[in-house]
Amino acid sequence: MSFPGRHRDSEAGPAPAGSEPSLAKAAVGGVAWVGASYLITRATLLVSTVILARALSPTDFGVYAVALAFITYAEVVNDLGVVQALILLPGDRRRNDAGLMVSFSVSALLVTAAMIAAPFVARFFGQPNVGPILRVLSLSLLIRAWGQVPDAILIRDLRFKERFRANAGRASIQGAVWIGLAIAGLGVWALALGYLAGYLVNSAILWRYVDYRPGRSFWRVRWSTIRPLLTFSAPLVGSVLLLALINDVDYLIVGRRLGTTALGYYTVAFRVPQMVISNSFLVFSQVLIPVLVRAGLDPLRLQRGYLRTLRLQTTFGFSAAVGLAVVAPLLVPVLFGARWAPAILPMVGLSLYATVRSLAWGATDVYKAMGRPRLAFLSSFLWLLALVPALFLGSRLGIEGVAWSQFGVALVAALVMHETAIRAMNLSHRRVALALGPAMLAALSTALAAGAIGLWLPFPGAIRLAAAVIAGAAAGLAGLHMADREYLPRMRALLLPSRTMTAPQWAEEEEVEAEA
Repeated sequence: MSFPGRHRDSEAGPAPAGSEPSLAKAAVGGVAWVGASYLITRATLLVSTVILARALSPTDFGVYAVALAFITYAEVVNDLGVVQALILLPGDRRRNDAGLMVSFSVSALLVTAAMIAAPFVARFFGQPNVGPILRVLSLSLLIRAWGQVPDAILIRDLRFKERFRANAGRASIQGAVWIGLAIAGLGVWALALGYLAGYLVNSAILWRYVDYRPGRSFWRVRWSTIRPLLTFSAPLVGSVLLLALINDVDYLIVGRRLGTTALGYYTVAFRVPQMVISNSFLVFSQVLIPVLVRAGLDPLRLQRGYLRTLRLQTTFGFSAAVGLAVVAPLLVPVLFGARWAPAILPMVGLSLYATVRSLAWGATDVYKAMGRPRLAFLSSFLWLLALVPALFLGSRLGIEGVAWSQFGVALVAALVMHETAIRAMNLSHRRVALALGPAMLAALSTALAAGAIGLWLPFPGAIRLAAAVIAGAAAGLAGLHMADREYLPRMRALLLPSRTMTAPQWAEEEEVEAEA
């Protein structure tokens, strides 16, 4: 999520002169709070999933995943992108009223559509329980609409500490309700009701931290106030919807072609790579995107910024992917139990896919920095066109085929998208290969160490898993140190810049590249 806004509701004027260092400090602090938020929410989700996997069946997870996929698509257009516009535009009470009205109006229409469509969706997937679950989950659209405007205000004002509290509250309540109701025997309803409870708490906390309150007649906003917001937000909705389709179309295909039980295994197989890899890349982006955007007007600086970004992301991503793929046969039975063994092979493919997909989306940041956002939309559209038939073909081989089809299409997409970026920047392939060298050595070291310990250590599964993770991490760091001794200091400087460093210095500091 970008956060360029600088004004509070009561401040419609420009930022005062000399505020750039404080803005940079707020941005860096925001990265820390965003990272902490991801860590807390994902750790809570992982612990909850481990417990729920022993209390619920794969079919329960599959039914929930099908219904939630439709809710995810609805959330993309839940406010027609108006809330995103509130983040990017100066604060104004009339705009806030308009955003709240649009959010409630659109969400009400989507809830009505979900209530009507639920039986047809259940019939399509051949699972009667999908209909009632979809209807209950659709109520979350109204709950989230209630909290979207205060959330936008906090993001615009760079108040990430307050957002962290709201997200932590949501994760805690959601996990507690999930586990409590599952133990009480409510089955899939534990997942649905926990989801609603979490977002209800989240919205309530968000409102606590903003001064804005809608007037009694907030719904009587003029079209002249709404129209600029819709004009500004329309392109954003299209891009985000395309991203949502790419991210979640596999759930729909697995649920339709292979059934909700297979989808339950697939959901658990993707849960760990998503939390460990995909969400870590989102935190990386909070730091790296501003550097690329700032460098976009200078071709040489953009090249160096791109190489730095690629080196940082691949070093973590490659090692995490191969490490998780190697320990998957140990991780699944230890965390989730022996009955989840069908999730092992899909987790191997999805671990590699999570990294490749994240790297592919990283190329779109370069397009934006170059002022060519249409390339991002076109490449994503072509990716979706290739993905759907590939997933249909892969489903003939079960969820393993779907997982590896995901990886194959994402790998091609990443190569094409980064090749396009490299050509557009007139960057030599030799410099790109040198940037990838440390990542390749670190990943190889991780795989060899984790694989050797996991296969040959004569101890119970949990001990072997812990030993394999530790050995893989240590070997990866050793390989990284051999290939690039400056990587860890560079990462530390990027995430924890010196207090004496000014904003331009922090944003523009670049490594010295060796010229061919």
